[in-house]
This record gives sequence, C-alpha cells and structure tokens, in this order.
Amino acid sequence: MNNATFIPYQRFELQSMSTEKLLNIIRIAATNYPDTSLILTPRIDQSGQAYYWTGLRYGGCTELDFKLPVNKQIKNYILAYLRRSNVELPTVTDFELEAVADSNQWLLDHENEHDKYAMHKDEQVHMGDERNYLKLRLKFPFGKIIYPATAVEDVLSLIMQEA
Repeated sequence: MNNATFIPYQRFELQSMSTEKLLNIIRIAATNYPDTSLILTPRIDQSGQAYYWTGLRYGGCTELDFKLPVNKQIKNYILAYLRRSNVELPTVTDFELEAVADSNQWLLDHENEHDKYAMHKDEQVHMGDERNYLKLRLKFPFGKIIYPATAVEDVLSLIMQEA
C-alpha cells in the first residue's frame, strides 16, 4: 500500500454547539460531499429532552459525533435528509427542545413514524445468560437509525414471529 494515498479515518466529537449550528454543519457536509450519511440513535436525556446521538460521516474518512436536540421540525428535517433525493430539504425555524413525558412511548412512536420509510429493517436478538436484548436498525439511502437495545422477556415469541 502506498502511504502517500492512505488517508486515516478521523473521528471528532463536537460539544457545546447550538442546534442551529449543528444543522448547518449537516447542510454544509451534504452540499460538499455527496457521500454524507447520518447514523442516529434516538434517546431521551435525564431532563426528559429528546435528542439524537448523531454520527455525521462525510468525505469517506471523517465522522463528527454530537448530540442533536430534537423537536418535530428537526425530526422531519432529519427524516427528509435520510430519504433525500433531488428534493430541497425542509427549512427548520424552531430550535426549541422537545420535552418527552414517556420515553418508551416516544421511542415507539419514533420507530413507527420512521419504519414505513426505511429501505430495510434489521432486528437482532442478543441472548445472554441473564438478559436478552432486541436491537433494531432502520436503513435509509443516506444513513440509518439505530434504536437503543431493549430487554426482551420472551425471546422465543420473537423468534416464532420471524418464522
């Protein structure tokens, strides 16, 4: 391998940036690098605010990781981004945080809203000695959503549904 052409993978974590600036970074990366993709994990923080832990991959060798606060407009923008074609992305004017009363219900609603637009749904059951977990990934043309693993009591019922 020629060391002159080797470009090492770079990963940076962004902190203390406004939501507006983070969305602008996504726009700039998408404009300048057609291979830009998002890897999102929807979560709720301890104060009950919805956010995406976001990996923004661009340029083939760089990833920016950051916490992107979520509200309805931002959620719609991100979904449009994941599915984008030659359509202009929606404008986000509201950067207020979305408070969530029930985090489990919010994640379930989020999954149901996004599942119908995914190209592929990947469910994996990880069985351990004491606990079993279901991990769900939704894949889109320009990224994926990875839901936090949830504990599953009856693994056999999940396996039977797939058969």
